[in-house]
Amino acid sequence: MINQKRAVDTFLKLIQIDSESGNEKKMQEYVAAELKKLGCRVVVDNAGKHFNTNAKGNVMGFFPGTVKSAPFVLVAHLDTVQPGRGIRAVVKKDCIVSDGKTILGADDKAGVAIILEVLRSLKENKVPHPPVEVLFTLCEERGMHGSKNLDYKQLKGREGMILDNEGGDELLIQGPAVNDVVVDVIGISAHAGACPEKGISALEVAAYAISHMKLGRIDKETVANFGAVQGGQVPNAVMEKLTLIGEARSLKIEKLAKQTEHMRKAFELAIKKYTKKIDGKVCKPVVNFNATKRYHSVQISKSHPVVKALVAAAKRLKFPLYPRSSGGGCDANVLSGKGFTLPNLSVGVYGCHTVHEKLVLKEFYAALALTWAAVTSYKK
Repeated sequence: MINQKRAVDTFLKLIQIDSESGNEKKMQEYVAAELKKLGCRVVVDNAGKHFNTNAKGNVMGFFPGTVKSAPFVLVAHLDTVQPGRGIRAVVKKDCIVSDGKTILGADDKAGVAIILEVLRSLKENKVPHPPVEVLFTLCEERGMHGSKNLDYKQLKGREGMILDNEGGDELLIQGPAVNDVVVDVIGISAHAGACPEKGISALEVAAYAISHMKLGRIDKETVANFGAVQGGQVPNAVMEKLTLIGEARSLKIEKLAKQTEHMRKAFELAIKKYTKKIDGKVCKPVVNFNATKRYHSVQISKSHPVVKALVAAAKRLKFPLYPRSSGGGCDANVLSGKGFTLPNLSVGVYGCHTVHEKLVLKEFYAALALTWAAVTSYKK
């Protein structure tokens, strides 16, 4: 009932529409027009005013159902990473690639194409189905800004799926919560050659704290890292100020809190270590430790009806599908924090965010079939 060739043609059309993060206006307008052609009530929110984009907002389409049920939610994002302008597709027998000068844009236009094809097939075939609510988000690649600023009250459904996962056999049901950690360390400047003992090095304070900190892989569910350092100007001055930028991630909220507190306490140790008298006065470094939540975790049970339906459909269709966890984040993390349950299905994309990106057609077709099965079997 689903038209594989049409889905591929839609994908090829979508990747010709430039939509790097912040430049999604044409994609927003295109998908809104397509949803209207399919008979959807379309709402474009005002999310775009909250971050840097030329688009107005996220696109929501409301496709009527033929059975009484809560709506099933389908989600994909409209933006791509760079370089994503002037994409030229090369269609091979088993996959689609770019000409090597740009990304392909299958992340996530493969997901967009699948959703549009499912709606077209629902419209053409007399198959009982629930109402379908479609959400196309902006600026996912730059930090899920579209979903973070979504007008949630427009959507009635709270269960469904996201089509935005790399590979061809995964269903992501767990993803970490993340805390952004920014630490400002303020010491005391002094001439490094004439009187270094009159200074307190912010660099030494930070180094001592990090040396007493567990970083990297903490356990199978938790990681932490400092990835950026800003500070210092000249080699002959005791460094007065330093900023460390890092993060902590965990699948478990309590473990995330524990790791973040551990990182904070390491700086307390460093303050005590480097407190000293300078010219008879007790001086100590100042540390401003700030941890803010970037996004919520995803925690979906393998026994959840949507997960079970997808796994059963994959088995019936003889496609491999494995519920798994991820160390990264996507719109599912943000939406999970708002009460949505949205496992993230692989759509056959490999080499995301590189010019070697490709869409494996066999796995793209599998994702299309599984999405069709999930939508048409849903009733709540």
